[in-house]
Amino acid sequence: MEKIDSAVNIIKNGGVVVYPTDTLYGLGSNALDKRAVKRVFEIKGRKFNKPVSIAFSSFEQAKKYVKFNYTALKLAKKFLPGPLTLILPLKKKLPKNLTQGKNEIGIRIPDNKIALELIKKSGVPITATSANLSGGRDPATAKEAIKQIGNKVDLILDAGRCKYNKGSTIVKIVDGIEIIREGVIPKEKIYSL
Repeated sequence: MEKIDSAVNIIKNGGVVVYPTDTLYGLGSNALDKRAVKRVFEIKGRKFNKPVSIAFSSFEQAKKYVKFNYTALKLAKKFLPGPLTLILPLKKKLPKNLTQGKNEIGIRIPDNKIALELIKKSGVPITATSANLSGGRDPATAKEAIKQIGNKVDLILDAGRCKYNKGSTIVKIVDGIEIIREGVIPKEKIYSL
């Protein structure tokens, strides 16, 4: 897909793209570039005190940035790639405006070929916040994202409706298991591991 290569160039040059995941459309920028991250916040109208999750193309890539304990490994092996966001302790420093100075970050490995190819070719983790205005409707299609953020981004990768049309389940694994948001994966499935 030629458009993926254009999106990769945009990310490598500090730009922001809208990309499909298995859950919702996301706003993607180089998660290691604090200027690009700042732009994501500005596009969304998101308060700067809220951290943003990041997406990886593989478990191997994620392991370079975050620490997986036994529980996190079990959840990752069962549900990733898939509609799960794990909040894990950092292994590597990331931009402060991404983590809000916390020593943890939410990570995703989306079950979507386009998203995975985009991240892999970009060679860096990318931001994984939904492509909507803060508090706005969750974008399950590129049209819903365009309606809210329009021409504020550099490129939109339209791949039709997302598989789940619902946010990922967010699980914090720092001291035990804490479900921050129940999304696609029901909490019973998380606790039954």
